[in-house]
Amino acid sequence: MTATTLGTAIVAARGRAGLIANVVLLLIVTIGINGFLFAVGWAGPAADARRMPMVPPGYVVGLIWTALLALMGAARWLYVRSTGDSGWRSWAPFALAAVCIAYPFYTNGLKPGAPAFWGTVLTIAATLAAIFVLRQRDWRSPWLLLPTACWGGYVVCVMLAYPA
Repeated sequence: MTATTLGTAIVAARGRAGLIANVVLLLIVTIGINGFLFAVGWAGPAADARRMPMVPPGYVVGLIWTALLALMGAARWLYVRSTGDSGWRSWAPFALAAVCIAYPFYTNGLKPGAPAFWGTVLTIAATLAAIFVLRQRDWRSPWLLLPTACWGGYVVCVMLAYPA
Protein backbone atom coordinates (compact mmCIF):
# COMPACT_ATOMS: atom_id res chain seq x y z
CA MET A 1 0.00 0.00 0.00
CA THR A 2 1.57 3.31 -1.02
CA ALA A 3 1.69 6.28 1.31
CA THR A 4 -1.06 8.07 -0.62
CA THR A 5 -3.31 5.01 -0.51
CA LEU A 6 -2.58 4.57 3.20
CA GLY A 7 -3.37 8.22 3.87
CA THR A 8 -6.61 7.98 1.89
CA ALA A 9 -7.58 4.79 3.73
CA ILE A 10 -7.01 6.47 7.09
CA VAL A 11 -8.93 9.62 6.19
CA ALA A 12 -11.76 8.03 4.21
CA ALA A 13 -11.82 4.83 6.33
CA ARG A 14 -14.00 2.95 3.87
CA GLY A 15 -13.82 -0.79 3.39
CA ARG A 16 -11.38 -3.29 4.84
CA ALA A 17 -8.39 -1.15 3.88
CA GLY A 18 -9.74 1.66 6.07
CA LEU A 19 -10.14 -0.67 9.04
CA ILE A 20 -6.63 -2.04 8.60
CA ALA A 21 -5.12 1.43 8.13
CA ASN A 22 -6.81 2.94 11.21
CA VAL A 23 -5.98 -0.01 13.46
CA VAL A 24 -2.43 -0.57 12.17
CA LEU A 25 -1.53 3.11 12.53
CA LEU A 26 -2.41 3.08 16.22
CA LEU A 27 -0.79 -0.34 16.73
CA ILE A 28 2.49 0.89 15.25
CA VAL A 29 2.48 3.94 17.52
CA THR A 30 1.56 1.79 20.54
CA ILE A 31 4.28 -0.77 19.89
CA GLY A 32 6.80 2.04 19.47
CA ILE A 33 5.76 3.72 22.72
CA ASN A 34 5.74 0.38 24.58
CA GLY A 35 9.23 -0.33 23.25
CA PHE A 36 10.37 3.07 24.50
CA LEU A 37 8.81 2.49 27.93
CA PHE A 38 10.57 -0.85 28.33
CA ALA A 39 13.87 0.56 27.00
CA VAL A 40 13.99 3.42 29.53
CA GLY A 41 12.79 1.25 32.43
CA TRP A 42 9.37 2.85 32.85
CA ALA A 43 7.84 -0.58 32.18
CA GLY A 44 9.17 -4.08 32.67
CA PRO A 45 10.95 -5.69 35.63
CA ALA A 46 12.32 -2.42 37.04
CA ALA A 47 8.89 -0.80 36.97
CA ASP A 48 7.08 -3.92 38.24
CA ALA A 49 8.86 -3.51 41.58
CA ARG A 50 7.06 -0.20 42.15
CA ARG A 51 3.69 -1.11 40.67
CA MET A 52 0.47 -1.09 42.62
CA PRO A 53 -1.12 -4.28 43.90
CA MET A 54 -3.94 -5.61 41.72
CA VAL A 55 -2.41 -4.11 38.56
CA PRO A 56 -0.99 -6.73 36.19
CA PRO A 57 2.70 -6.79 35.24
CA GLY A 58 3.94 -4.19 32.75
CA TYR A 59 3.86 -6.48 29.73
CA VAL A 60 0.18 -7.31 30.41
CA VAL A 61 -0.66 -3.62 30.80
CA GLY A 62 1.13 -2.99 27.49
CA LEU A 63 -0.97 -5.70 25.83
CA ILE A 64 -4.13 -4.21 27.32
CA TRP A 65 -3.27 -0.78 25.92
CA THR A 66 -2.41 -2.31 22.56
CA ALA A 67 -5.88 -3.85 22.41
CA LEU A 68 -7.56 -0.64 23.62
CA LEU A 69 -5.80 1.48 21.00
CA ALA A 70 -6.68 -1.03 18.28
CA LEU A 71 -10.31 -0.65 19.37
CA MET A 72 -9.96 3.14 19.07
CA GLY A 73 -8.81 2.74 15.46
CA ALA A 74 -11.68 0.36 14.79
CA ALA A 75 -14.12 2.84 16.39
CA ARG A 76 -13.03 5.55 13.98
CA TRP A 77 -13.38 3.22 11.03
CA LEU A 78 -16.84 2.07 12.13
CA TYR A 79 -17.98 5.65 12.70
CA VAL A 80 -16.87 6.80 9.24
CA ARG A 81 -18.30 3.68 7.60
CA SER A 82 -21.64 4.06 9.38
CA THR A 83 -22.11 7.81 8.99
CA GLY A 84 -20.00 8.77 5.99
CA ASP A 85 -18.63 11.60 8.15
CA SER A 86 -14.85 11.88 8.02
CA GLY A 87 -14.86 15.36 9.55
CA TRP A 88 -13.67 16.46 12.98
CA ARG A 89 -15.98 14.10 14.91
CA SER A 90 -14.40 11.08 13.27
CA TRP A 91 -11.04 12.01 14.78
CA ALA A 92 -12.32 11.77 18.38
CA PRO A 93 -10.93 8.23 18.81
CA PHE A 94 -7.52 9.40 17.59
CA ALA A 95 -7.64 12.37 19.98
CA LEU A 96 -8.40 9.90 22.76
CA ALA A 97 -5.50 7.76 21.55
CA ALA A 98 -3.20 10.79 21.77
CA VAL A 99 -4.24 11.37 25.39
CA CYS A 100 -3.65 7.70 26.18
CA ILE A 101 -0.28 7.57 24.40
CA ALA A 102 0.89 10.70 26.24
CA TYR A 103 -0.05 9.22 29.65
CA PRO A 104 3.44 7.88 30.51
CA PHE A 105 4.94 11.30 29.81
CA TYR A 106 2.57 13.45 31.85
CA THR A 107 2.64 10.99 34.77
CA ASN A 108 6.41 11.28 35.16
CA GLY A 109 7.28 7.85 33.81
CA LEU A 110 4.27 5.91 35.08
CA LYS A 111 5.12 6.59 38.72
CA PRO A 112 2.25 6.07 41.15
CA GLY A 113 0.89 9.13 42.92
CA ALA A 114 -1.12 12.22 42.16
CA PRO A 115 0.02 12.65 38.52
CA ALA A 116 -0.94 9.04 37.74
CA PHE A 117 -4.30 9.39 39.47
CA TRP A 118 -5.23 12.63 37.74
CA GLY A 119 -3.82 11.34 34.45
CA THR A 120 -6.15 8.36 34.73
CA VAL A 121 -9.07 10.63 35.53
CA LEU A 122 -8.16 12.71 32.45
CA THR A 123 -8.09 9.54 30.35
CA ILE A 124 -11.55 8.56 31.59
CA ALA A 125 -12.86 12.07 30.87
CA ALA A 126 -11.35 12.02 27.36
CA THR A 127 -12.91 8.60 26.77
CA LEU A 128 -16.34 9.80 27.84
CA ALA A 129 -15.96 12.90 25.65
CA ALA A 130 -15.05 10.77 22.62
CA ILE A 131 -17.99 8.47 23.32
CA PHE A 132 -20.32 11.49 23.52
CA VAL A 133 -18.99 12.98 20.28
CA LEU A 134 -19.38 9.73 18.33
CA ARG A 135 -22.73 8.89 19.93
CA GLN A 136 -24.35 11.98 18.48
CA ARG A 137 -24.34 10.40 15.01
CA ASP A 138 -23.66 6.69 15.48
CA TRP A 139 -24.75 4.28 18.20
CA ARG A 140 -22.31 1.43 17.47
CA SER A 141 -18.81 2.94 17.34
CA PRO A 142 -18.84 4.36 20.91
CA TRP A 143 -19.16 0.81 22.27
CA LEU A 144 -15.62 0.13 21.06
CA LEU A 145 -14.35 2.89 23.37
CA LEU A 146 -16.16 1.63 26.46
CA PRO A 147 -13.38 -0.85 27.43
CA THR A 148 -11.00 2.12 27.80
CA ALA A 149 -13.35 3.74 30.32
CA CYS A 150 -13.69 0.42 32.14
CA TRP A 151 -9.91 -0.06 32.32
CA GLY A 152 -9.49 3.52 33.56
CA GLY A 153 -12.20 3.00 36.17
CA TYR A 154 -10.49 -0.18 37.37
CA VAL A 155 -7.14 1.59 37.66
CA VAL A 156 -8.68 4.52 39.58
CA CYS A 157 -10.33 2.06 41.99
CA VAL A 158 -6.97 0.35 42.58
CA MET A 159 -5.29 3.74 43.13
CA LEU A 160 -7.94 4.69 45.67
CA ALA A 161 -7.69 1.32 47.42
CA TYR A 162 -3.86 1.37 47.52
CA PRO A 163 -2.72 5.00 47.71
CA ALA A 164 0.92 5.63 46.87
